[in-house]
Amino acid sequence: MLLRLADLLSWASKAIAAVAVAVLAGLITYVVFQRFVTHDTPHWAEELPRLVLVWAAFVGGITCSHERSHLMAGLLPFFVRSPRILARVERLNQVLIIVGLAVLGYAGWQLAQLTMDQTLPALDVSAGTVYLALPVACAAAVLVHLAQLFAAPAAASKE
Repeated sequence: MLLRLADLLSWASKAIAAVAVAVLAGLITYVVFQRFVTHDTPHWAEELPRLVLVWAAFVGGITCSHERSHLMAGLLPFFVRSPRILARVERLNQVLIIVGLAVLGYAGWQLAQLTMDQTLPALDVSAGTVYLALPVACAAAVLVHLAQLFAAPAAASKE
């Protein structure tokens, strides 16, 4: 069930990030057109694209976690030949990532709560909506990594 949830989260995050990137491209195109052709820059020209970019980046990270496509050196298999030791290091890695994401998500939640009373001047929305991207993405990524942690023994036993 956890693996299905991780697949669903990855699919949803990829879809949301793709739509957000398309919206971002449209927003930037519109702002550039307005700025250089009509000489009338929209009042939201900096805040709205930044908000969309932050959410797209953090939500897109969920898919990167699921597909294990984050930047990594991948040198450990060259130094450690034992599949059993590699599987244990992978499990330890998953646990450390989960702990790190939990701490980061908690800090992001606190930051979002601190800034919920503040308003972005151009958009007239809470500044906390920008920071809320971090705990939301961290919570989803924790679920993805939990699925990978519990799936790791099954994958390691196939080798």
